[in-house]
Parts: sequence; C-alpha cells; structure tokens
Amino acid sequence: MDLLSVIAGFLAGIAATYLLSFFLSSDTKTQAPTPPIINNNILSEQLWQAHEKLLKEMKQDLSNPDFQFHREFFVTKKGWDWNRFGFHRQGPRLVYFIEDHIDLPRQLETLTSNGLIKKIDEKNGKFQLVEKFAEWLRRK
Repeated sequence: MDLLSVIAGFLAGIAATYLLSFFLSSDTKTQAPTPPIINNNILSEQLWQAHEKLLKEMKQDLSNPDFQFHREFFVTKKGWDWNRFGFHRQGPRLVYFIEDHIDLPRQLETLTSNGLIKKIDEKNGKFQLVEKFAEWLRRK
C-alpha cells in the first residue's frame, strides 16, 4: 500500500462519516416533536401534579361552552390595560394571571418545551394550546 492510497482512504472515511452524521442529524431536526408527556401515563401524571392549579383552570375553561373551541390564551398581570390592544372588540378571551400561579412563566416554558403550547406573540403574552393537549385536558 502506498501513502497516497492510505491518505485517499482516510479522507474518504472522514467524508462518509461527515455526510452520514449530517443526514442523520438533519432528519431528526425536521420531524415535528410529539408531546411525550401526553402519550405516557406516568409522565402525564407528573405533568398534572407539577402544574395542577394551572391545568385545572385550563381544563375548566375548555369545559365552558363559551371557550370550548378557543386555543389562544393570554398571560398577563392583573390590572393590565386590555383596551390598549383592542381585545375588548374581539370577544371573550382566555387569560391566565401571573399572580394566580406560582412561577407561571416557568410553567409555560415547560409546556412549550414539551410541545403542548406554542408562543404566538411573546411581547403581548399570547400563547396557543396544541390541539392534542386541549383534548387531553378535556379528557383528564
């Protein structure tokens, strides 16, 4: 074996490894994350216990006929000026108040990172429930 063959084989191995790792990593990034918390009963119970007060309030809201098809909600402090955004003209809204829940922003981060809610407009505190999560809450 000459030196040129060894170098060519080494470079071909590096290129193959790089391409393989690129395709494997890009394939996993393009797949939509499935919320593991609502698929596994143990994890769903852990979620319920960790966020019980918030999830009970969300469940109660979704059980209300006026809100059963609402998926968007707002997070704000009590006394916020809703007229500033014109929300009073858009009908009833789901709102969760920071003062009513222990560390609400962190709870929302957990739900977002698990694919159960989405941030729509962080500046205005607007979020959206994922449909599977809304159905899970109604069945809970």
